[in-house]
Amino acid sequence: MKLKLTILCGVIAFGVGFGLWGASSPADAGEASVAGSAAVVLTAMGPEDSPYSYVGSKKCKKCHSKQHKSWRGGVKAKAIDTLMPGNAKEIKEKSGLDVAKDYSADPACLKCHATGYGKTGGYAVPPPDDKKAARKAKSLAGVGCESCHGPGSGYVKLHEEIMKSKRKYTSEEMYAAGLLKIDESTCKTCHDAGGPTAPAEPFDFERMKVKLHKNFPLKQRQE
Repeated sequence: MKLKLTILCGVIAFGVGFGLWGASSPADAGEASVAGSAAVVLTAMGPEDSPYSYVGSKKCKKCHSKQHKSWRGGVKAKAIDTLMPGNAKEIKEKSGLDVAKDYSADPACLKCHATGYGKTGGYAVPPPDDKKAARKAKSLAGVGCESCHGPGSGYVKLHEEIMKSKRKYTSEEMYAAGLLKIDESTCKTCHDAGGPTAPAEPFDFERMKVKLHKNFPLKQRQE
């Protein structure tokens, strides 16, 4: 069963996610979806030894509202949905899994379907009737901004100061505060041909990086 769960994570991420990303129209996207559920896109989480903690994608919205809106409308934000009972029916059946079962608490999937699972301040399955923990979990469910950009407690605080003062800043400043440089290795933490998300074809970083969310000019950044 553990092997099947591992296979499920990979199949969902590339089988469904690839279909939606490649859709050229709403009709195409509908055909690519599975049982009406959102597709899963898997990305890397922050480094194990990071001194920073996860704060949730909502914190990014204040300064990057357009990017946040684009992300919310995409498949990454809904990554955890396919683990819920009844979702991803076709894929679960092909993998020999119980469609009616809830896999949203399984560590083998949460490490790539939620933001910062197992790391400081990262996603944690909330105990029953713990409303505070449930709100925290909701803010980190799915593949959020920090899944790619790293835990944000440092660079979010710095960026707030930058926006308030209206000064220019450099990428190196942000990297020093914990922002991750995104390259192919970032994605391959989960999109790894030798790992649980083994795709049917090699991961194409150059093609896929522009489909994570729309990019907008960062007016105060200087290189």
